[in-house]
This record gives sequence, C-alpha cells and structure tokens, in this order.
Amino acid sequence: MDSNLNLLVPSTKETVYAIDAWIPDQGHMTGVQQYSFQLIQAMMKHALLENERVVLYTYKPLVGALADLPAGWEERVLAWPPRRGWMSLRVGWEILRRPPNVLFVPGQGLPLVCPRSTVTTIHDLAFVRRPDLYHPTVRGRLRRATKSAVKKATKILVPSQTTKNDLIKIYKVPDERIVVTHLAPSSLFPLPSPLTPHPFFLTIGRLEKKKNITTLIRAFELFKSRRGVGDPFELVLVGSPGFGYGEIKKYIELSPFKDQIRELGYVPNDEAQELMRTATAYVFPSWYEGFGIPNLDAMASGTPLITSDIPVHREVVGDAGLFVPPESPEAWARAFEQIARDSTLRDSLIEKGKHRVAEFSWDKTAGETWDVMRGLV
Repeated sequence: MDSNLNLLVPSTKETVYAIDAWIPDQGHMTGVQQYSFQLIQAMMKHALLENERVVLYTYKPLVGALADLPAGWEERVLAWPPRRGWMSLRVGWEILRRPPNVLFVPGQGLPLVCPRSTVTTIHDLAFVRRPDLYHPTVRGRLRRATKSAVKKATKILVPSQTTKNDLIKIYKVPDERIVVTHLAPSSLFPLPSPLTPHPFFLTIGRLEKKKNITTLIRAFELFKSRRGVGDPFELVLVGSPGFGYGEIKKYIELSPFKDQIRELGYVPNDEAQELMRTATAYVFPSWYEGFGIPNLDAMASGTPLITSDIPVHREVVGDAGLFVPPESPEAWARAFEQIARDSTLRDSLIEKGKHRVAEFSWDKTAGETWDVMRGLV
C-alpha cells in the first residue's frame, strides 16, 4: 500500500470518543445543558491516555470555555439546515460514516444509529412519576427519548440513586447497566466569606408547575400575615416562565402581599450568585428532582437552605438543610419563621452546608464518567 495512503488510515490502536457538545444557548442554559457544559469542561482537564482522541459533535462552532480545546480534542461541526432532527438524523449519519469507539450523549436523546458502545445520561423520570407537571408534548418527547435510551445505551449514567431506583423499577433496567455519577454546584467559585443576610427568601429556576411555586407563595402569605405591619421580608423569584406559569402569575396578582413578591425573570450568573449570597435563605420547594443542583449552589454560597422533603433531596443534602413537605404551605411558613428568628439555626445550616458541598465536584463527576467510557473500550 502507498505510504501516503497509510497516513489517511486511522491506527487500529486509536480510541475515538465522540461527545454531543451542542448547547444551543450558553447564556440561558437549562439544567441538562448546565450539566453538559460543566461536565465537558471538567473532562477536558483529565489527561488523555496514549492513542485516545475526543471528537465533540456540535451544530455550530463552539464558543466560550468549550472552544478552548486541549491536545487530542477536536470539534466537528455537523451542519444540518433543518435543525430539527439534528441528533437523530445528522449525528446518526456521522456515526455511519465515521463510527467512534464510544459515543457519549449527556442528554437522553440518542441518534437513530449508535455505535456498539454508547453512554447516555437519564436525568430523572419526573414525567412518569408526576405526569401532571409536564405539558403533554414535552411528556411524550421525554417518554420516547427515554425508551430509546433504555433500548440503545450500553451504559446509563444517572445523577442520583433515586433516579437509578426509578429506572430499575419503572423500566426494568438491569442494575449493572446503570452508574450513579453525582453532580456538583453549577457555579465554580470558592466558598465565600459570610455576608450579612438581607430580609428576603430566594428561589432560582424556571417558574413552572414542577417547582411548586404556588405553594411557596401561599407559605409566604402565611408568614407575612403573622409578622405585622412594616415587616421587610420579601420573596424573590428568579427565572423564566415555564409550564403552568399562568397559574403562578394569578397567585402573585391576587396576593395581599404582591408588592413584596419580586419577579426578576432571568438574571446573569454573577447577579444570581450575589442574590444567593445575601438571601436570608434559599428555598427549593420542588415536587420532584433528579438531583437538585440549587441545593449545592446554596451551600456553596454560604446560604441557609430550606428544601422539599423528597428522597433525592435527602440523598444530596444530608443534614445540611431544613426539610419541609412540599404539599404543606403551613409547614413552609413555619420554616420561614424559624430561619428568620433563629440565627443559631442559620449558622448551623451554613456550617453543615460548607462541609456537605465539599463532597461534590465536577472533577469527581468527570473522573467517574471517564471510567465508564474507558471501561467500554
């Protein structure tokens, strides 16, 4: 064979990992996109082994932190004018043309064609456990994507033991196919020095039915009604509207304390961090989560945490938060009062949170992900 032609033929010893790195809008990332962004960045910091190579599939050229590729990493822009069907059709076609040894899709939507070894992440099964919290179209899409992932993936990553238990029970996935890789705080910054708290309770995330915002508003009303005239406490809601926002908006408009309920919409990360650090407490009343990164964000910010008493929050938070049944406005109102009055409790939660959050890091998640991928070669 011609020696020049040999240069075009990949070494049989080369191992190629392909990763879906398309994040449509890094300025307004969803939870799954935040996971992809943080994880891929952390994976880049792990040295490749001899003859390993990584290809990042993307719809458009990478920008920001993900564009700064280390040695052995490359981006491959897979043009697809229709946009719709990019993963299922365009990525599938690329795999047919140039199959990698291992494909990793951080979301749970897989291409029609997968290589022999495929890894994907299933973040939660809330759409099965609580179908009422989702628009029917979204619920149908998640069901199809999850069914495909369960059928095609060699290994399935999940962010919590709670999600693993759900996969085993609902989809009958064998235990050995599922690997728990816990997540980490969304913002990579050092633990801050304590700040004097301002009189407001904060929640950050899409304003949607799943996040149980109406219970939060009712609890805030009970809390305020017992505080007397001139009480300075406010409820601050940060996030874009989501499914069920119309009902949330009505609750706010009809509230006797609507002037103390502030909707800020989406805010940049630096502003969100500042709000988190100065809140009296971070409140997270969600009905269901696959992990719950905001719990860790509050701990990393040195902010007391009040969170819903659901299995995954117990798993992630340990003893570093105040747990409240998500269905009880009265219990939430009492928790608000405890935090507002008891500085010893606040200090205790802050200290416990500082130790708890240190157990989670994207570097650790990246290492566990690499172990799974390399185990398939």
